[in-house]
Amino acid sequence: MFRIIKEIKMGKSLYEYDLHTTEGLPYALYFSDISAYTGEKVPLHWHREFEITLVTKGRVKAFVDDIEMILEEGEGLFVNSEMFHGYTKIENEESEFLTAVFDASFITGSENENFLFKKYVEPVIKNENLRFVKFLQNTGWHSIFLDNLKRLFEIKIPETEYSEFFVREMLAREICLLHDNNNLQKSPDLRGLNYTVSKMTDYIKANYTEDISVGDIAKSANISRRECFRKFSESMGITPFDYLDSVRIKAATVLLTESDKTITEICYETGFSSGSYFSTKFKKSIGCSPAEYRKKLKNN
Repeated sequence: MFRIIKEIKMGKSLYEYDLHTTEGLPYALYFSDISAYTGEKVPLHWHREFEITLVTKGRVKAFVDDIEMILEEGEGLFVNSEMFHGYTKIENEESEFLTAVFDASFITGSENENFLFKKYVEPVIKNENLRFVKFLQNTGWHSIFLDNLKRLFEIKIPETEYSEFFVREMLAREICLLHDNNNLQKSPDLRGLNYTVSKMTDYIKANYTEDISVGDIAKSANISRRECFRKFSESMGITPFDYLDSVRIKAATVLLTESDKTITEICYETGFSSGSYFSTKFKKSIGCSPAEYRKKLKNN
């Protein structure tokens, strides 16, 4: 039923290029033991699919964008489309969790001119207050969400007849709950990443369209270039250049999806210096050229 996962396959832009499919359908269910991963952490990454996690044993530290939080046993986490996220072991603690990763098309069909997608899913994806939701036990609608999630993970695939329909139904219920409760406040125990790193990632997000250097990034936090590299390596396991590329590639995928701008226009608008460099970086990260990516979306 569950795939056992011990690594995340991703490019330098942090895009996870592994396909999340089951029998050709755009969803997958995973079991993870944080201790089995290199460095006892799921590295920071992103993908177009939604992700929902349920902690089944111990505790785990989770990261979404610039926020870190502790997930207790029995608690859950929803991560919206294209959000940076990862998980880290808490010292001397065991941690196991189940995860559902699924594309919106699994519950609505093709995104292109689709009524269900536009009415129920698009508002979830585009709501800036819904980057993520931490689900607490015995807390209003959170309890309903967690109960649905537990039932989802109890479905035996493929032994149960119509199991694919049951999985789709449960995931659709979760999206409906998110749609109906989309004005959310952050839980009081959530806090930002290391302040210095947060200042630098904020600077990159605000200036990725410009020709910025590591010196510029370091200056935004009043530290040296060497310290800048060290801080990124310690907090995220990547370089400042990797993070900058990831922000630019993410922005490019949005423009390729939602605009009619040419690929050359998108290249320069997202901060890349040339069309060939943009295409090379994009293909290395996403697995196809910008033109192929746009064509795939239109054919879905």
